[in-house]
Amino acid sequence: MLLNEIVRKVNNKLAGELLTFEELRDHLDATIDDINARLDSTYPSFSEFYEQYTQEPDYNFFPDKYIRSVVVPGAAFYFFIVDEEGADVAPQYAHEYDRNLFYMERDYISKVPEEYQADSSGGLSSDPTYGVPSYYRQMFY
Repeated sequence: MLLNEIVRKVNNKLAGELLTFEELRDHLDATIDDINARLDSTYPSFSEFYEQYTQEPDYNFFPDKYIRSVVVPGAAFYFFIVDEEGADVAPQYAHEYDRNLFYMERDYISKVPEEYQADSSGGLSSDPTYGVPSYYRQMFY
């Protein structure tokens, strides 16, 4: 999906905000961090991805379905947890985001292309935050 389309969808989720990519970048990156933790993958963050393009960037590393259902609500959630006016609606976005992240993990984990699979030893992680979404890590760790 084209980057400007992703930004437009996130802004629609934010009740018509007009934020730029630069203003949403950290929220989009946090969402990709969560996806990578859940899928044990290495998809590039939006920051890494954006630096490679001079033309209109197309974030096409996984199906658009998951951009619409996971990345967009995830970025909106991350925006609302740092926006003092969004504290009331953040839990609603958290629920939608967590539910869709679970569905992505369930349905897509076996389809992650080999080039984006993390080098995993297959053992248990000694990191107590492994698999914990980054917004919970920020609050509790």
